[in-house]
Amino acid sequence: MNPVLVADPAGNNPLPQLHANGSPVDPKEFVEPGTGLAVTVGFIALGFGILIGGICSYGILWLVLLLAPITYLIHRKKAIAALKGSAVEVSQNQFPEIDQCVLTIASRLGMSTAPKVYILESNTINAGAIKLAGKKVIMLHDDIVDACLRSGDARTLTFIIGHEMAHHALGHTGFLRFSLGKAFKKLSRLDEFSADAVAGALVSDNRVSARAIALLTVGPQLMSYLNFNSLWQQAQEVVADKNSQKAERRLTHPLLLRRLSRFIS
Repeated sequence: MNPVLVADPAGNNPLPQLHANGSPVDPKEFVEPGTGLAVTVGFIALGFGILIGGICSYGILWLVLLLAPITYLIHRKKAIAALKGSAVEVSQNQFPEIDQCVLTIASRLGMSTAPKVYILESNTINAGAIKLAGKKVIMLHDDIVDACLRSGDARTLTFIIGHEMAHHALGHTGFLRFSLGKAFKKLSRLDEFSADAVAGALVSDNRVSARAIALLTVGPQLMSYLNFNSLWQQAQEVVADKNSQKAERRLTHPLLLRRLSRFIS
């Protein structure tokens, strides 16, 4: 007889409510200025690069790109199976508070289907939005969930989830668009600002949005000791410093304090 697994009541405590309710949000209204131009320039540069690369490689690059979709189709089922076999899938029976938050945000953003959400163990405070096997997926590292829940305001997790869902809603996770963002870091940074703006609109409280980003700077252990007034001042100094934008040029994400400054009233 197969053993029957019985859930440990001590490990089945509910999470705090994430409070994702609110009015509909049109993500297109929060696209960072300059994104359209960056996309156009990026696609032109990418097309030119593929043309030159194909010529220089005697057509080998074109052949590789032609076969890439076939390779993707072969491996996509394995990719989603690997993720599902190594992470916890969020559902109405597993972290239902997060599941409900995702469903609510999807409805507010006008998404036809909500992304699948997985929580995986990692020693980084991070999250990500990707398309895997043609499906929208959000990966939450356990440390970001823990950090938000320990921050004193669980709505910070709503902001994080909203940010990742904004990437899906704005089309940032499609294969070509995602590849373009990886190749052109300026576009990636613009996309991060857009996703922040959508998440801020979903949360509707700049203080919560700012706390969510502050968590990424110091983690939950030091949040209760953080002097926010001093941090706000530092963020303003970073924005005023012309070298801060120069420092970002090799980064896919804006400097955290430049992101934080967007929510300082």
